[in-house]
Amino acid sequence: DSAVACKLAHDVAQIRGYGFKLIHIDTTTPRPKDVDEYLYRYARWLDVELIILKPRYTFKELASRYPYWPSLGQRHRWCYYHLKRDVIINFLRENRDAIKALHVFAVRRDESVFREKEYDKVFTYKCYMERLCINVWLPLLYVDEIMVGTLIKKWDIPESPVWHKLGYSGECQCLAGTSYRTLVKLYIYYPEVVRELAEIDDVIQSNRRSKEPSYPVPLYGKKMTLRQWLKYMERQPRLTEWIEHYTGKSCSSCML
Repeated sequence: DSAVACKLAHDVAQIRGYGFKLIHIDTTTPRPKDVDEYLYRYARWLDVELIILKPRYTFKELASRYPYWPSLGQRHRWCYYHLKRDVIINFLRENRDAIKALHVFAVRRDESVFREKEYDKVFTYKCYMERLCINVWLPLLYVDEIMVGTLIKKWDIPESPVWHKLGYSGECQCLAGTSYRTLVKLYIYYPEVVRELAEIDDVIQSNRRSKEPSYPVPLYGKKMTLRQWLKYMERQPRLTEWIEHYTGKSCSSCML
């Protein structure tokens, strides 16, 4: 979505003679290396300068201050407020010209019920706090996922391998909006990321005053901490191990 929206905005900027800035927020959450590789590859393809913004405190540092996993509830969305919202606010405060600029967000209404209720105009006005409001353009607001894929092919936009494996960009791994199925895919394709998240889980659990552990959103129904779940997953045999155990032979395409 972001790749298509940025391409659209860049084309308009060139036609109208506007300045253009490609801005990315590094949320500091553990993420696949493919995310950064794609980010720089896309910036080179678009032939623009890439500006990377970072939060004041890293995700791991914040985890020691908030001894519970973030969730989508307003009171518990600390990852959004500190890793995204505050970053934008600080950028606007330090760059007053940015307040007058047109900001392009890759928001689609059909992504979630929240976005369907929250956004209804392609051109709108977003306020982060009093006297800190910006003009916003949402070029993909009424575009569906199929059309996004069509535009990527039509304009030959570089595609992210993370999107094809996980179904999302992978740039923010606070797990607040992650399903169990997505967590499993994350473990299959990027186990090193889950291990880093398990270290965050250790920090969260060690700072809790309550005896009850804090469960990340995708594991809340199973009542498992991320460290417990990681140990469970690491004990699960692979298909090749299962075949070798019962046949005494290594796996081959003929056997399968």
